Amino acid sequence: MSKKVQKRANGGLAIYYGMGTALSVVAGFVGFIVWIVKVVLGKVEFSWGATIIIPIILIALGAMAYSILRVGYEELED
Repeated sequence: MSKKVQKRANGGLAIYYGMGTALSVVAGFVGFIVWIVKVVLGKVEFSWGATIIIPIILIALGAMAYSILRVGYEELED
């Protein structure tokens, strides 16, 4: 496989996985907001562990999605 085709395949897959990760972060953020609303309404119990860990995980996944997307776009630009 030529170098150009290999870079295009790697870039395309990186964008594919980056978008999947980004969509997972958005879904997790929506779920976190729904959980906060349910806590305010009193339908679920409040947990400091979830309040701290969920945003940390979402930030880490968001950073990973950004870096994967950036690598994918850089591969396709060359």
